[in-house]
Amino acid sequence: MRIVLNRAKCTGIGICEAVAPDVFEVDDDGNLVVLSAEVPAGAEAEVTEAVEGCPAQALRLEP
Repeated sequence: MRIVLNRAKCTGIGICEAVAPDVFEVDDDGNLVVLSAEVPAGAEAEVTEAVEGCPAQALRLEP
């Protein structure tokens, strides 16, 4: 699966980083950085939770 970020929607709250810190990081400027465009093996549940928990709906998963 691939992680897709809509930067225009992202508010940089960081819920995704709290849920999946090995995949998402909010930088010093409040911008979300996707550390791995592909969902790492074993992190599917955390990444799915982060995507579903995004209040701005800025993240989605593609096959």
